[in-house]
Amino acid sequence: MSRHPAAGYEILAPISHPYADIPLMARYHHERLDGNGYPDGLKGDQIPPGAKIVTLADSFDAMTTDRPYRKRIPLEDVFADFRANTGTQFEPAVVCAFCRAFLKEIEGTSKEKRLIKLLGKNYDNLETLSPLLNSLISDLNGGTTTAGAGN
Repeated sequence: MSRHPAAGYEILAPISHPYADIPLMARYHHERLDGNGYPDGLKGDQIPPGAKIVTLADSFDAMTTDRPYRKRIPLEDVFADFRANTGTQFEPAVVCAFCRAFLKEIEGTSKEKRLIKLLGKNYDNLETLSPLLNSLISDLNGGTTTAGAGN
């Protein structure tokens, strides 16, 4: 399991990509801001921005889909995990942008429904997440909620 980031990099590196960081995103998506990740123990700004995005996306997917070793977890628990691990595992700006995008979909202010479609019919009552997402966004913004702004 811990070898797959390096293997992904080795597979992607020789391919000509429109974005040079794609192989690095694969290699570093299990690095953590606090330096406790793998394969290279990078931390903070040593981790490419794209890898920080893939880290959150990979974690969201892992938590919201059934796995052979466990069932998907409730969305409230997913966002509680994001809150608990922001700043150590997850980049705060990436978590904030993700929460804003998810909130826009739930509240219907976005034409896109990509995240909701990814979840499928496995989750219902998504509207109940709005206060949780607003609170997380507010905390990440230093107390101001700007769900409709920016990202």
